Amino acid sequence: MKIVIFGASGRTGQHLISQALEQGHTVTAFARTPGKIKTSHERLKIIRGDIHDADAVDLTVEGQEVVVCTLGVNKDGPATALADGTRNIIHAMKKHGVRRILNVSAAGFSGERADFLTGKILLWIFNRYLTKLFTAMKNQHEVIEQSGLEWIAIRPFLLDEGPSKGGYRIVLEGIPSRGYRINTGDVAEFMLNNLESNQYMRKFPAIAY
Repeated sequence: MKIVIFGASGRTGQHLISQALEQGHTVTAFARTPGKIKTSHERLKIIRGDIHDADAVDLTVEGQEVVVCTLGVNKDGPATALADGTRNIIHAMKKHGVRRILNVSAAGFSGERADFLTGKILLWIFNRYLTKLFTAMKNQHEVIEQSGLEWIAIRPFLLDEGPSKGGYRIVLEGIPSRGYRINTGDVAEFMLNNLESNQYMRKFPAIAY
């Protein structure tokens, strides 16, 4: 497939690039800091850009088959910035007939609850001290949810940098019991496993070991 990855220079984005290429996909990596991307391949195109540049986003989405977003939040920007940039992506997708978008946010932004003590403590801390982050994610998800596209919103909890090791669990309500860590490589794997599957279509799967 032809995949465009927004936020490609981040931790999860880098794993998405390498795994997608290993699977035979053609990848376009869109990033503000493309110098962080160390992979080179004949099926990889790297584009330097900002999601707030609607023209750049439009040109990047044209000809793609699926969009994958692993965008971060600028701590110095407004809480609406992530949503505003995502609107550019959605607009370009509709213009060019791209129907599917997979997005990574984080467990906790939609008011989830945990059934174990560590999870409850972490969610309390996140909701207390990451208000701007969660607000930005909520605003972004509202844009995606209202788009009418085929979306999947992946909710990892605590992201550790590391390769895929498997054995993760997936739930649609709350977070996996006693599970709160997940490697970036496994998040990438899960996303690529759902490029075409409808199992989690328009749902919020949480993923953890």
